[in-house]
Amino acid sequence: MDKEISDRIWVTRFLMIIGIIVLHLPPYQPLKDVGTMSEFDYIKAFFTFGVFRATIPVLTAISGYIIFTSSLHLSPQKLIKNKVNSILIPLILWNLPLAIAVYFIQKHTLFDYNFSVQLFPFELINWLGAVTSLYGSAINYPTGFLRDLFVLSILSPLLWPLLKTIPYCGFIVVLVIYYFNLDGGLISRNSMLVSFYLGALAAHKEWDLTALDKYAPLLLAIFLSIAAGMIAYKIDNREPLRLISPILVWPSMSLIMGTNIGNTVRKFTHHSFFTFLAHGPLILMIWLIYQKLFPNGPYFIYWLTAPIITVILSIIVNHNFKKFSPKLHAFALGGR
Repeated sequence: MDKEISDRIWVTRFLMIIGIIVLHLPPYQPLKDVGTMSEFDYIKAFFTFGVFRATIPVLTAISGYIIFTSSLHLSPQKLIKNKVNSILIPLILWNLPLAIAVYFIQKHTLFDYNFSVQLFPFELINWLGAVTSLYGSAINYPTGFLRDLFVLSILSPLLWPLLKTIPYCGFIVVLVIYYFNLDGGLISRNSMLVSFYLGALAAHKEWDLTALDKYAPLLLAIFLSIAAGMIAYKIDNREPLRLISPILVWPSMSLIMGTNIGNTVRKFTHHSFFTFLAHGPLILMIWLIYQKLFPNGPYFIYWLTAPIITVILSIIVNHNFKKFSPKLHAFALGGR
């Protein structure tokens, strides 16, 4: 892969994961409630319900591009082995210990918090959902993305006939599957199928991924305007934004490549997957500590500082984890 494209993929991934952190900061506030509170709510909503809704589509498109660039789709056995190691094992490992901890918290009522899954008393279906996101939300809820990404990766050989014979009509077929939800519950966020195919199409047709860079300022302005408009008019349907965001966001990343910001981010991008896996428990822990220490503290302080603290802690812990236990680190992070 071209170094320029590789570097942009790394930087984009890390920035998207930072966006996911902001997206997941508790507590959840519905978009309909925005406007009844402070100006800060509009700022928070702009990023939560607008800008950072592009994160999953962009990451999914990148994954589709990488799989089809590396030709993994042509070797199903190698593909399955690779994705079991790199996605499925981390998914389970980063949910099982937390599920056990939540089980004892709920069993002994150690503190009052409404977890997404009820794990006590023990019910197998709840535990399967909590550990693999097979049913509902994983206990480490952001990792539900990995469940869908694993499914898409395993299905990639089935997309190959479409790409090989009718690549652009195949995109229409994928849009139909998405629109009518023909995949059923196979893919939780079924718009990911569209993004994944788009990335695969870019790899197969060998698109020039820098072709739209000259329009980056305009595309970024369009993206931000759409996000702002959704908040201003309280548009809950974010699917159109998800569908077009890879085309708008990817060229926009060219604006920071080669800059001090881009170069600084690139230095830490090898911490991106650990940051993604760890951020759910971390932001919850920071929120509980903040509430305990500053029960009447302004929320915006938490909102502004929690992502920074989370990223810094992730980098420090990941660095030492790899340093002192490289084999376990490689296993837990899928060889990354």
